[in-house]
Parts: sequence; C-alpha cells; structure tokens
Amino acid sequence: MILNELQILERLVHPDPEKRIVITPLVNPTEQFGPTSVDLRLGTDFQVMRRSNLTHLDPMSACADMGRGLQRTMQHVKIRPTEPFVLHPGEFALASTLEFVRIPLDLAARLEGRSTWGRLGLQIHATAGFVDPGFIGALTFELSNVSTIPLELYPGVRISQICFFEGAATALPYAQKRFTKYSRKASTASSQFFKDPEYQRIRNAQLISK
Repeated sequence: MILNELQILERLVHPDPEKRIVITPLVNPTEQFGPTSVDLRLGTDFQVMRRSNLTHLDPMSACADMGRGLQRTMQHVKIRPTEPFVLHPGEFALASTLEFVRIPLDLAARLEGRSTWGRLGLQIHATAGFVDPGFIGALTFELSNVSTIPLELYPGVRISQICFFEGAATALPYAQKRFTKYSRKASTASSQFFKDPEYQRIRNAQLISK
C-alpha cells in the first residue's frame, strides 16, 4: 500500500521512533507535499568523471587500488547555494539530496524525478530508485541530461519526489546488511562496486587457475 500525504505526515511525527519517517530539513511542507509523495531537494555536493587516459575500471584490481583509481577519476565539486551546477547534454554526474532521510523498518520507498524536470530531459537515476527499509542517510542522484541544451541545477531546487510503501517489518534493515556500502552517508558517494563479494571470489579463482 502506498502512503498518502496524511499517512506520511503521521509517520513524520509518530511517537514511536521505530515507526517514524525522518526527512530533515523539511524546508517547506506546503511546497513539498503531494498526494502520495514528498518532494526532495538537490544538495550542494557533486561528483563528475574527469576526462583522462584511463581506458577502463578493472574490478579485478585490489580494492585499495580500485579506490585510488576512482578517486583519480571522480572529481568532487561543491557549489554555493546561489550558483548553478551546469549539466551538459550527454553528461553524467552524481549528486545527493539536501535532506537526510531515515526509512522505518516497515516501509520501503521509491525516489523518482519530478515531471517538470523530466520534460526538460533531466533523469535523476539510472537504476537505483528503490530505497530499502532501514536506510539512513542522504539519497544519491545519478543525474543525466538527455536533452540537447545544458541544464542549470541550483541547490535547494526540488528535482525529485519520494513515496513510501507499507509492508511487514524487515528483519534485515539496510544499515545492517553485511555488504552495505552506502549507509549513513551525508553527501554524495561514488560507486563502490568493486567491494561486492562476487569480485573477491573471481579474484580468488583467478589466483587458483594461474
């Protein structure tokens, strides 16, 4: 069942912390509440891929080497609230919500773009729109501009909306998953795909086969 605006509001002020949705700062509820969603704003932290002579990212490298390679590849950009981040056609950037979010154990959520921005060609995520029960932190945007004109994106602007689905409480909150990589992040976090256990098993198999 998807929560409507009254049910979301009830969860935001719920007396039981385990049942409470946290969205902070909730700057202007009048602007941000929809019938079944809450609009979320763009933060001030971005990560963009530098152009370089790097031919590829090798997930078989040691985790420490991959981490250093990603740091060289991704450029961190922090902008002031009054200046725009310009996303050019065909470009990709990581960003995060201005809001810090906590999802109760009996809710899951979906992060979607607002149609106002979709009509201009802005996509806010590639595949990662689902938010697990128990998630805590800022939510990541995977921004793409599929239009033919540059888009100026200002911090604090509502580019997304989050909706909530009720179910049975999970016994495995996102923050307690064994291989959780993005819990409790307060700003934009780059991919940590190379830490997935599948790659370590492949590395071990490659060593055995040599």
